[in-house]
Amino acid sequence: DAAKEMAARYQYLAIEFKETSHRTDGVFLPKEPDLPLYFLEVQFYARANIFADLLAKVFTYLKQHSPAQDFCGVVLFASRTLEPADTTPYRALLASGQIRPFYLDEMPELANAPLGLSILYLIRRTESEAPAIARELVARVRREIADAALRDDLIELIETVIIYKLARLSREEIQAMLQVHDIRETRVYQEAFEEGEKSGMARAIVRLSAKKMSVEEIAATLEIETEFVREVLNGGANG
Repeated sequence: DAAKEMAARYQYLAIEFKETSHRTDGVFLPKEPDLPLYFLEVQFYARANIFADLLAKVFTYLKQHSPAQDFCGVVLFASRTLEPADTTPYRALLASGQIRPFYLDEMPELANAPLGLSILYLIRRTESEAPAIARELVARVRREIADAALRDDLIELIETVIIYKLARLSREEIQAMLQVHDIRETRVYQEAFEEGEKSGMARAIVRLSAKKMSVEEIAATLEIETEFVREVLNGGANG
């Protein structure tokens, strides 16, 4: 009777799952057999399914590689407010520590921090501080990272953090602000999009002006000449 009652409360389905492409923010592979695998996700905005997304990537990796080690999933939230309110399906994994949330704005900032952590510290900076620090980090990536693919990934991470900080700007405008095209694109691409980059810079100037920033403040933020700022703003006023 108990079995019949339980069966009456469920619907049976044979579901086909189609695998899709997954890309993690980072996987730390241990060099020693008794250490766990670490899967990292960095979250800058609220997503109700972030833990499910992390686990989908974890189990896709486990299925494809069959590692002998245990695993730990880490979600680094920009702040505690971004963590999903309902974590019922994951409570056992959270309670055991197999999934661990961390909150960047609550973590102590380390002096002489590694490059990756220094990039994440951008989240704490004010809108006025972030662009200059981001440009310093781009320069540091150029100096310290020899691998081209890793260099591109780190610069993309810097762009993503700045987009999170300066949501009013497009990625094109952010790239113009950080002046990163020279190391990320071919010469042909640069020539083809030179006018588009100038247009992105002009839009950034107009938007910052709308925030009541002075010509000098805009020029300092974007690291451009004050005369160019005046030309853009005067052209907008005359048009």
